[in-house]
Amino acid sequence: MNVYRLDPIDPGHPSWRHSMEKDTVWAGAPTAQDARNFVAAKTKLAAPGAAGFESPWLDAAVTSCVWEPSMTHISAGTVVRADGSIVGN
Repeated sequence: MNVYRLDPIDPGHPSWRHSMEKDTVWAGAPTAQDARNFVAAKTKLAAPGAAGFESPWLDAAVTSCVWEPSMTHISAGTVVRADGSIVGN
C-alpha cells in the first residue's frame, strides 16, 4: 500500500470553507487519486451551502499530493494528521 502526503498550496481558495481539515494529511491508498478521494470523503463538511462545491483535496491547483515511500504504517483508506491522529474518528 502506498502512502501519500497532501499539502494545501492555495489556502485562500474558497473551497477550503467546505473542509474540516486545512493542514497537511497523509493517506494510505493505491494511487494518488484514491488518496485525494479518501481525504475529500473524510474531511467534507455537512454544512448548509456545501453541496455542489468540490473539495479542495481533489483539486491539484489547491493541494499537492505526493507519494511518501518512507511512510508504510498507514493502512489503506486511513487519513492521518501531522499529530498522528486519524481523520474521521
